[in-house]
Amino acid sequence: MSKLGNIDALVRDLTDLQKMVNVEELLGTATSEPVPTESRFRQMEEVLEYFSRLSSAGNGSGENLQMLLTMGQTYERFLNLEKAFETYQSALPLTESEDSLETRALLLRRIGRVLSRWDRWEESQSYLDRALDAYRSLDDEGGQAAVMLTQGVVFQQQGLYEEAEAAYEDVLLIAKRIDDRRTVAHTINNLAIIATIHGDLDAAIERYQTCLDMYSDDPDNPVVAKTYHNLGNTHADRQEWDQAMACYENGFRLAEKNRQLDVMANIHLSRADALLDLGDGSMVALCCTRALDICKETEDRLGEAEAYRLLGRLFSMRRQWSTAESLFQDSIRLTEEISNPLGTAEAFRDFGRMQEKRGLATQARSSYDRALSGFQSLGAESDISEVSDLIDNLQSA
Repeated sequence: MSKLGNIDALVRDLTDLQKMVNVEELLGTATSEPVPTESRFRQMEEVLEYFSRLSSAGNGSGENLQMLLTMGQTYERFLNLEKAFETYQSALPLTESEDSLETRALLLRRIGRVLSRWDRWEESQSYLDRALDAYRSLDDEGGQAAVMLTQGVVFQQQGLYEEAEAAYEDVLLIAKRIDDRRTVAHTINNLAIIATIHGDLDAAIERYQTCLDMYSDDPDNPVVAKTYHNLGNTHADRQEWDQAMACYENGFRLAEKNRQLDVMANIHLSRADALLDLGDGSMVALCCTRALDICKETEDRLGEAEAYRLLGRLFSMRRQWSTAESLFQDSIRLTEEISNPLGTAEAFRDFGRMQEKRGLATQARSSYDRALSGFQSLGAESDISEVSDLIDNLQSA
């Protein structure tokens, strides 16, 4: 399946070997359009296939390896995980010599990252552990911090927040010692997300603002768009709607500029969520549809599940019960398939609300209990309090 991505980044990352190849004609049209399109991806696929033919035409192993690294990274930017995995795997045997250990460590880390985005958690951690061992043997603290940061993200994606926080704290110690500002900012941003889940919104906002301050001289850095999005979500949790929408606007503008499709989809979903909380369903379907277009193209099943949950809320608002029920069930099925306990708990909570509106008290209580169990396992204090109140109100009705 085709994936979209950051074509300008590919141009910047072309190696000296590739710059010797006359690819200007292939790249010309692809880089002239303002936003990612299917045709642009096809043009970049042509470039990559051209490089692939060069690689099989008898270049030295070093040239082949560099070419495969760039190809794999480009596929990863396009969110074509299968192609990225295959390309990185084909490059791995070329790093078996002792003088290629640094490149081998990089490849192992990238493969682990791809597998984590593919929801293949155990395989991901196995490759990341191997990468960490390689960086330790090289005495490369920057590489170690990068791997540990990815390991923290893998824990976080599975709802293992204590393990994620421990990994992030270790990363911060290393990143601050070696003055790696980018890794420090990424780590603080991820710790802020966990603080939000735990209900410590003041700490989350402080951490997000720290990230933005760190990148005040580099506003186009990809982490800035993500930080604006997360900060907007935290303002929304505090019902500070004007601040939330301003953050979403800033984040979306930067994400569109940098072709960060995943961030664009998430901001569409967050806008829909905020509008539903405000009781305004007029633009929710449009936001969710735009997000779904990206999520299905990039195989982002968590984003797809979130869109179904929000659409379930919309159709529940419209009292179209059967459609809402089907959407909630699809959301629950997807979040359970990818082992995302937070998404599952949120879907059961909203499903219970719909059932309560329909007067189905027994079914609503069952859904609330499932949601409460999920939030308790995550230590999500504000969500635990919310669902506990829903159960109390249901019992007293």
